[in-house]
Amino acid sequence: MLLILLCLVALLAVSLLAAFTNAKPWANSAIYGASALLSAVVLTAALLALARGQVVELVLPIGLPWLGLHLRLDALAAGFLAVIALGGTVSSVYALGYGRHEDAPGRVLPFVPAFLAAMSFVILAADAFAFLLAWEVMSLLSWALVVSHDRSPENLHAGLVYLVMAGVGTVCLMLAFALLAGGGFAFEAMRAQPLGGGTTAAVLLLVLLGAGSKAGLFPLHAWLPLAHPAAPSHVSALMSGIMTKVAVYAFIRIAFDILGPIDRKSTRLNSSH
Repeated sequence: MLLILLCLVALLAVSLLAAFTNAKPWANSAIYGASALLSAVVLTAALLALARGQVVELVLPIGLPWLGLHLRLDALAAGFLAVIALGGTVSSVYALGYGRHEDAPGRVLPFVPAFLAAMSFVILAADAFAFLLAWEVMSLLSWALVVSHDRSPENLHAGLVYLVMAGVGTVCLMLAFALLAGGGFAFEAMRAQPLGGGTTAAVLLLVLLGAGSKAGLFPLHAWLPLAHPAAPSHVSALMSGIMTKVAVYAFIRIAFDILGPIDRKSTRLNSSH
């Protein structure tokens, strides 16, 4: 877990470095090379965690003062983290050559490493605040990359449609967590919270809308055929191949882990009476 966190922080540092060095002739190779290397380390660590089957939890003294920042690495998180890291490694290696032809690298380079880190933090988040913050940062960074490649009216329209759909999805997830947070914002507290059948159905619907809009689930896929062609090739690959899987992870985490089996929730509800 600590190695993964250090790599994610390093990706954010690389993104910050790219903001000041994107005009340098060596910036493309340095930024994408570092992103590929850090992603490869995360991939290795995630696969090792998946093989060991261990559950690691951390609470960092940042975020909301009364909550902190809850992080959790279990088998589900490790599997999806490996997918993100694999995609980050491959796309970054491809971008070593592709990125040299960018007319305005400053619009792309600073956002790609941060985008990889944000997707990874969504996977590791174990409280509603951390999850929604990482989810929204992921959405905003991907929007910036969608409109970065070309400032044509078509691309700006694609970015607007994507931004609206992303906002709607975030609101749905916020409402879902609001229904789940009767016992606290941490996922562990949500798992222990008894829910009625109507509340459970409402949460499932909201999560389906929130995660489904990001995953491009019909009929919430209006942004997908517009945004993906507008983004640079390696970014489009990350969005279609990786970010949509982060949305699948969000649905699985909430529907099958936090909510859990319906019979388990029903037992808790009955015992509370």
